[in-house]
Amino acid sequence: MAGIPGGESLHRLVFSVLEHAMQELASGATLDPAMIAEKGTGQSTITRYEAATVEAGVRAARKGAGASGAERVAVRWDGMVKAGDEDHHAVYVLAQEVGQPRSHVFIQRHTPVGAKVEPIGNPGYLGEQDSLF
Repeated sequence: MAGIPGGESLHRLVFSVLEHAMQELASGATLDPAMIAEKGTGQSTITRYEAATVEAGVRAARKGAGASGAERVAVRWDGMVKAGDEDHHAVYVLAQEVGQPRSHVFIQRHTPVGAKVEPIGNPGYLGEQDSLF
């Protein structure tokens, strides 16, 4: 992931979260917004946020990330992304590590939730957002 901000540990966390999210969708599970906190040991914890809307769940997960005290955090959810003139289903991961001034948005496009969910293409980097810390 040359040229993408963040260290190897952050990139490893992002790919792990994307992979886990795709496995959940493929198994038929609902992908509630969640916050994944990783300490220096590499151990991570996941906290799911059920809410009336995805946006409310993401806001709650962002708040949890800020209070986590973790070295690296990721907030994940399932949504839509526009690519060209088409809308695609996508898993989003908003991630940041201590020392970075802003968070970073990664996505994995996938087939619609239904009979068989599969990734489309490779993960992508969408840019920066406000800090999670």
